[in-house]
Amino acid sequence: MPNVFLIGRPGCGKSAVFRIIEQELRARGFKGELERIDDFPLLKHIFDTDVEYKRHRPAPGGGVKVTDGTVWDDLAKGLSDQALKLQSPDRLLFIEFSRDDYRRAFKNFDPKLICRSLIVYIDCPWDVCWERNVRRAKLEKGLDAHLVSKEEMEITYKYDDHEELPKHVDASILVVRNDSDDLGELRGELREVVEKLRGIVAK
Repeated sequence: MPNVFLIGRPGCGKSAVFRIIEQELRARGFKGELERIDDFPLLKHIFDTDVEYKRHRPAPGGGVKVTDGTVWDDLAKGLSDQALKLQSPDRLLFIEFSRDDYRRAFKNFDPKLICRSLIVYIDCPWDVCWERNVRRAKLEKGLDAHLVSKEEMEITYKYDDHEELPKHVDASILVVRNDSDDLGELRGELREVVEKLRGIVAK
């Protein structure tokens, strides 16, 4: 079974994309397991154990700021290890993360995870992502409820290198826009993703 990487700024709508893809695949008869993993639990563990603030610090207005760039490599490697353990012929695995340097991030993933995978970049303006990030921290529960500090959003996530990915990653890459809160629009944007996944899982 292939893997689906959902990438984009915090607040771009990765969880909404997953839910819509899940609904569409089920409606089309997909019977396998669908599971999503995120690197935030790994990041939270780093924050919780970094009691001397060597790798992060509190940020003004809430949340934290990563101060040691090796954290991002550790997260990608940890997510790769977790994903390897979850590989199954009956499971479509969604791997979610946000970065500014996606080329660096994907170098930390085992090539076996990228083989036959689909990378979906969710394109959403920074200001919209920030508003959603604040809103979800107040309204959501569980995995999606964490606040990414404004400092981290401005310094780490204002710009990224997703346009360079096709030159560096041997995988199919699709870009979808999600700058509206209209789920009908997002569903339309995901039509090509759903059809491509149907073709892959049917092989």
